[in-house]
Amino acid sequence: MISSEWGADRIDLGVYLSRVGLGHLASDISGRPPQTVRELRRLHRAHLAAIPFDNVDLVLGTPVSLEPEAIVDKLCRRRRGGCCHEHNLLFGLVLEHLGLPVERLAARVLLGGVGPRPRTHMLLKTRALGEEWLCDVGFGSDGYLDPLPVRDGAEVVQRGRRYRVLSHDRFQWSIDVHKSTGWVPLYEFTHEPRQPMDFTVAHHFLSTYPRSMLRNTVLLQLLTADKWMQLRGDLLRRVTPAGEITERIEHTDLPGVLREFGIALTSEEFTRLSRIFAQHPPTEAG
Repeated sequence: MISSEWGADRIDLGVYLSRVGLGHLASDISGRPPQTVRELRRLHRAHLAAIPFDNVDLVLGTPVSLEPEAIVDKLCRRRRGGCCHEHNLLFGLVLEHLGLPVERLAARVLLGGVGPRPRTHMLLKTRALGEEWLCDVGFGSDGYLDPLPVRDGAEVVQRGRRYRVLSHDRFQWSIDVHKSTGWVPLYEFTHEPRQPMDFTVAHHFLSTYPRSMLRNTVLLQLLTADKWMQLRGDLLRRVTPAGEITERIEHTDLPGVLREFGIALTSEEFTRLSRIFAQHPPTEAG
């Protein structure tokens, strides 16, 4: 019997696999752990390519539930995206449903920040075929496409970018990305397993704190093997092997942009978002 304190027995695996484009594999992988690391990578990539990062509910002030059934309903049945907790809670439950052990870890996001930040981000640690792997389908910008090995100093290349996993002392680890200026940390974390209540508190902070970026700026992101898209405020970026295109959009462009990200809103949600978007001051480039 599938069970966990996080609620792996309360998700519909078939609905999830259909959402990420792997419905045809449901009978092959249901009830068994991934047989190869390649299968784990395929699942990680499929989630990233199908379900966008989407903070529209937080911008609209709509309460977001972290209950397993609510996450499946929103991200899978209603074809919405979600924030990091929704994404990684869902992916962790899927891995547990397939028979893999999962630990939820808390991270302090460093990329793009100034000064200390709280540990509000979630990432996952699992074990497949005798090796531990870090999974994160909810980071977005500069995030990694495939799981990373839990080995100090491990470096991998994904989408032409170099990532590394680094131990700084017996407590602190980081995941870094290499940019033109050198290595830049995405976030730092510890290997202490967290409890559901830890992320209930973190989620409450992110969704209610008046200065939380997730409450004040529309942020949509989608990552595939050959393209990364981000809408931040009114700036839309598309990055492909051919280069990067950045454009400023108007509220009248929202229907097409939402379709491109694969986000389906109700008419009432769209009206409210369009009104907020039209009143929002332009985002500063860069």
